Amino acid sequence: MNSKGLVLIAVFATLCGCSSLQEDLKNDPERMMASCMRQVEAANAKFKAHAMTYMSVPRAGLAKVFCERLAVGVADGRITQYDVNELIRTGQLTSKFAFLKG
Repeated sequence: MNSKGLVLIAVFATLCGCSSLQEDLKNDPERMMASCMRQVEAANAKFKAHAMTYMSVPRAGLAKVFCERLAVGVADGRITQYDVNELIRTGQLTSKFAFLKG
């Protein structure tokens, strides 16, 4: 698996507890956001560059925007645990994750 895939595993592992993604976000949104942002900030430069281009955001706002958009997608039910598992497995942003573009 490439480094982008490993970064995505770290980001989404934060969101993948024993309960559903929606439950985790509902029960402790501040912790989820803080953890997600830390993971994005710790990501390698290649992932950050890809994410900034994919989402059309500047480096300074990447972690916040990525995590906010991801949280909205989870809360709205646009992505499921299965989608996240597939993203972790493949490291590929499919059309299901187009909402990250804003």
